Formats: sequence, structure tokens, C-alpha cells
Amino acid sequence: MVFRNFKYSQLAISPTLWALALFGFSHAFHEWSELYVILFGDEIGRQYQFVVDWLRLIKLSLSFAGLLIFAWLLFAIQGKLVGKLGKVATLLIVLCYSVCLLAFAMGGYLGADTFSEVATYTRYLLGFGSATLAGIGIALYGRQLSQENHQYGRYFAATGLGLFVYGILAGLVPTEIHACVPVLRTLAAAFVLVTLIKALKIFDIEKEMATEAKLKRAIEADKYKAIGHLAMGVAHEINNPLASSTLALDLLQRKLPPQQAALQEYIDRTRMGIERASIISKELLAYARNDSANHNQVYLSDVVASAQQLLSHKISRYRVVANCDPLLSMMGQRVKLEEMVINLLNNAMDASDYQGLIELNVGAGDNHIWLEVKDCGHGMDEATMQRATELFYSTKAIGEGTGLGLAICEQIAAAHNGTMSLFSAQGVGTRILINFILEGKHYDSCIDY
Repeated sequence: MVFRNFKYSQLAISPTLWALALFGFSHAFHEWSELYVILFGDEIGRQYQFVVDWLRLIKLSLSFAGLLIFAWLLFAIQGKLVGKLGKVATLLIVLCYSVCLLAFAMGGYLGADTFSEVATYTRYLLGFGSATLAGIGIALYGRQLSQENHQYGRYFAATGLGLFVYGILAGLVPTEIHACVPVLRTLAAAFVLVTLIKALKIFDIEKEMATEAKLKRAIEADKYKAIGHLAMGVAHEINNPLASSTLALDLLQRKLPPQQAALQEYIDRTRMGIERASIISKELLAYARNDSANHNQVYLSDVVASAQQLLSHKISRYRVVANCDPLLSMMGQRVKLEEMVINLLNNAMDASDYQGLIELNVGAGDNHIWLEVKDCGHGMDEATMQRATELFYSTKAIGEGTGLGLAICEQIAAAHNGTMSLFSAQGVGTRILINFILEGKHYDSCIDY
């Protein structure tokens, strides 16, 4: 714990481990010094016995003080209720111990028996009390990690059990009761050390795996970028043969004899398909263009329609219902807003089953415009939702998602003076709400959704 670098650690318990290390050093010093007193106590002069007893009491108290600080810091990272109860219990132990010391000091007699009694109370209150609180705190932390599917959680829970057992052996069981007591204490301390090292080691392994996953997603993102450039080139080049095909249809239609009018229907269908392909290629070119120009007035119905057009190859497998006033507009960058809507719809479709309902609603208030996308998919738990906008964080398999979609949406919303909120629950679905705060009235409609 002393030599580990916790500066960039994602473990919430990392800032508290220095107190556990402090307890380890101070308690080890106390136990070794006690061994010295046991072996060479007869050689200590009577005139120094009073000072030695005080020093023994002080170092015993200080050795458990580190564990008490560790318990306090542990409960500071727990939930509100558990954290408050733990801190209150810690303060009660300190208060009770202070009252005991004050009562012995005001008695006026501090003989050898009195020091023995004070040491007993110190072990009961500080020793057993602090070890029990620290054990409960780290066990609850381990249980929380296990619920989040972290493998190292069970080792933190085992560390808590080891601390509790050590508290019993060091606080409630006197050393003189049997020769095996120090051995049992050593075994309990070793168990705490091994489980804690194991927990930190597995945490490093999981962190390394997460880093590798992020690297793979970054590579996938670069690949998608290259594919995007390729698609933009293809979309640009495909306009020429489409224009030639349209011209050829026009010439064919002019040369078509009147008696062959039945073929007109097939020519119209062909023309419609060519026009549709042309529209898609133009939308793709507009979407791929890196537009960093100033904000212009953008009609959100056009943004929604363009996004649906670009996703037409995928959107037909779902029931997508879009509600947007055709006159609703705001100041912004159309390409960026399209990118945001595409990412939101893509995530909704990935989370939904075949023919699942997806709603896209856009509305306006007095000084804001809101956009929401709702799906009836599998939803997210609380831990996933808290990390949903984290860069490269994705619950999808490698190659199926880059973990950038929601992070990009949040950045685009912020660039348009907006905020993004997520609402989700497992088995219910996900609702993403984006609020754009308007500095003035940038929309023509008076309809509120």
C-alpha cells in the first residue's frame, strides 16, 4: 500500500488505504515493543515503571487510532445512511474512550492495576470497536463492487471479515489466555494482507482489460472514420452515374411511342429510385462535411427527416414515430444536430427488439426547445447509466460499438447551449432528454408538445 501509486486509481477506497497502512506500521511497532517489555521488563527500574506504563498505553491507543481513522474514511465513501451511521458509531467509540480515560485520570490513582484496566478498555473500545467498524465498512464496499460485477469485490469483503476476526483476537481475547493467541492474531493479519493484495491485483487486471477494450474501440473509431471518408468519396462519385441515368430516362421517355404508354409506370418507378439514391448521397455528403461555421437557423423537422433518411436501411426494422412541428427552428449547426439525432436513434434501435417502438419527440417551451428519444428496450442499471456518457464506455461487443455515441451527443448539446439527461431502468427502456436553452424566440410555432 505504501509503494503503490494510487494517484490515477479509479477505486473509491484508494484515498483511505494510507490509514490502514498507518495502522499496520503503528500496531506492528506496538506488538514488537510489547515483546521487548515482556522479555526485558525485569530490567526496567522502578523509577521508570510509571513512564513505561504511560508510553505503553499511548502507543496502544495510537496503534488502533489508525484503524479508527480508516473506518471513518471508509464510511465517508459509503451511501448517505450507512455513512452517517458509521460515522456516528465511530464518534461514540471515541467519546466513550475519552470518558473512560477522564474517569481514570480524575481518580487520582494510576497504579499498575489501573494501567492494566485502561489497557483492557483500550483494547475493548478502540481495538475491537475500530476493527469491527473497519471490517463492516470494507465488507460493505466489497459487496457493492460485487453487485457491480467486479471480481475483486469479494476479496475486499474477505478483507473486512479478516479485520473483524483480528479485532476479536486483539481486542477481546487477552494475550495471556493461551500461547496460541499471538499466532492466531498473526494468521488473521496475514489473511487481511493477502486478501487486500489479491483485491488490488485483480483490480489492476480489470483496469488493464478495460484499457485494452478502450484501445480496441479507439482503433474501431479510426476504422469507422476511414470508412466514412471512403463512403463520402463513393457518395460523391455516384452522383455522376445517377445524373447520366436520369438523362437516359428523360431521352427514353421522349422517344417512347404513344402506344407504349404502359411502360411509363416502370420509367416513373425507376426515376423515383434514382432520385431517392441521389437524395441519400447528398445527405451523406452533408453529414460527412466537417462544418465549423457559425450557427444558422435550422428547422428541426428537416434535421429529423434527414436523420431518418440516412438511417432508412436500418429504420425499417423498427416502429419509429417522430413528432416535430414543421415550423420549429433554432440557431445551430444542422450537420451537428443531425449527427446527434442519428446517434440517439442508433442507440435506441440497438437497444430495441425487432419491431420495437421508438419515439422521437421535439417540442418548445417559453425559452427552450426539447428533444427526446424513447425506446422500449432492455434499459440500463444505475451503474451503467452513470458511465453511459464516458468516452469509449460501451456495453456492446467489440466491433459493434465504439462507446462514443452518447459522449458526442452530450458535447453537441453543450455546444448548442443545451443539457442532456438520461432516464432508464432495466426492463423498462431508456429515455434521453435534451434541453436547448434559447436566448431569444428562434421558432415560429406556438405549439407545445
